[in-house]
Amino acid sequence: MKLTKLKLNLNVKPILNYILIIVLTAFLLATVFIALPLTEKFVSKTSYNLNIKDGTYWTQEFIVSTEATDTKSLNNLRNIFYKRLKGFGVEEISTYVEDDKIRIDVTTTKDKDLVKELIANKFEVKIVTRKSDVNFDDPNNTYAYMLGTNYDSTDWDRGDFRNVYITKLRTSNGDYANFAIFKLWPVSEEKFAKFLLQYNGQSIGIDIDGFVTPHVVDATSNVFAVPISTENIQQIKVMSLLYNSGVAETNFKIDSQTDLIANVPTVNYIQAALGILIALIVLYFYLFISKSTSSNTLLKSLLATTLAISGYLAFLKIFQVPVDTFMLSIEAILAIIVTRIIAEGKDSVFYIELFLLITLGSTIFLGNGFISIIAQDMLILTALAKLCLVISGWYINKVKKI
Repeated sequence: MKLTKLKLNLNVKPILNYILIIVLTAFLLATVFIALPLTEKFVSKTSYNLNIKDGTYWTQEFIVSTEATDTKSLNNLRNIFYKRLKGFGVEEISTYVEDDKIRIDVTTTKDKDLVKELIANKFEVKIVTRKSDVNFDDPNNTYAYMLGTNYDSTDWDRGDFRNVYITKLRTSNGDYANFAIFKLWPVSEEKFAKFLLQYNGQSIGIDIDGFVTPHVVDATSNVFAVPISTENIQQIKVMSLLYNSGVAETNFKIDSQTDLIANVPTVNYIQAALGILIALIVLYFYLFISKSTSSNTLLKSLLATTLAISGYLAFLKIFQVPVDTFMLSIEAILAIIVTRIIAEGKDSVFYIELFLLITLGSTIFLGNGFISIIAQDMLILTALAKLCLVISGWYINKVKKI
């Protein structure tokens, strides 16, 4: 008896397409659900509420006096303060030179003590060597090694280094700890190596505003690294900014620190979300009935806009990223506009994206306060909108073939 062979002609590709469409549809619906206001009312196990910053802002005015009162010194110090505060993420910064003093107004949600550190510290960094007539092993003076007056100055200071990079390095006991790595200018490497060779195996110091951190020289090492005594991420960020935001050439002090009323615009997140949703529906309904664009492009643009904004909001909610409600409203409106422009760009889309990249990049680096923050967020949203347009086009084409 001869058995007939059973032939299976199974095309796997359509099945995979169906599975991908189902997964993407589920992801889209879940993203929209998470992004909607008051989602936390329906989910008890996980909080999907926005982490709103509106009520946590504070405003202070600092008046700083300096030893040198010439215009160049004051402007140099003012720029250093601005770089430090902006690098730390202070939302609103205003710096002025008034009556030979520097006035700094800050409005932020950042830690008050850390913000003050950025303004109060000169952070003058010098490499010093031990004085021969000081007994650093005196049991009655256990803090002798910390005092800058017990050290001699050298020719090396912060200006001789390109930057100071803080990172984790392995210690002698095998653990990891934070170190400040001093990176030299290439022209100074040979000279600095000779300096270290003179003190190989001896203890020198890094003097910061009169307080010294000891460092035992190892001339065989290619890295000049100084230990950092904190593991706090925000404190490390502050130290990095103090090291790398410029060299203050004059001594200064804070004369006054005054609390002011924080004047930050706020909006009702739920009302704003509903308003933007209604406006989006009305806009696309008008575009549909006016037939000013093809239905395929319109549908792709609408789906991409929904996915981009929902995905962004879902990310903010899931990871509890602190947000400003008024900025979210502005960013949502801009995201709708940007998605429509890119979707309609067709042949000129490259130039549109290049223009957006240059505009947003310039605003991030040259802008101030909330404008710079909005530009940073819009750069992310623009990239997300571009990705969502590609996904939406693929999704619509696959659904049409079902």
